[in-house]
Amino acid sequence: MKFNKSRKLAAIFMSVLLSWMGLAATTASAAMVDTSVTISEYSLAEDKAALKSALDRDDVRERLLDLGISIDDVDTRIDALTADELASLKANMDDMPAGAGAVGLLAFVVLVFFITDVLGITDIFPFVNAAN
Repeated sequence: MKFNKSRKLAAIFMSVLLSWMGLAATTASAAMVDTSVTISEYSLAEDKAALKSALDRDDVRERLLDLGISIDDVDTRIDALTADELASLKANMDDMPAGAGAVGLLAFVVLVFFITDVLGITDIFPFVNAAN
């Protein structure tokens, strides 16, 4: 009798273990990754890094601080930019004259931050009431 109880207990334990292993194995999946998706993700990360490096200049940082925007908020907002917003920002940066690039870029970034505050996506400027 004791031999039957231990076999039954072992069978229940093995059933539970195999069921759990089956569930764990089904969560893993693999799929083909399109080359264009990989390139666009790399390009997006590269563009964000370039934008951050452009905003690392001392005069731009001072102006942001004068406007009451912390550098950490800027980095967080840049990380949150979509590919379309970043493309628009990049297109506007290319159109700006060389001497006015920093001021124009700063104005555009502040405008983007202001619009996202109005839409209620972020809360950087305390004087802006969200439209929601």
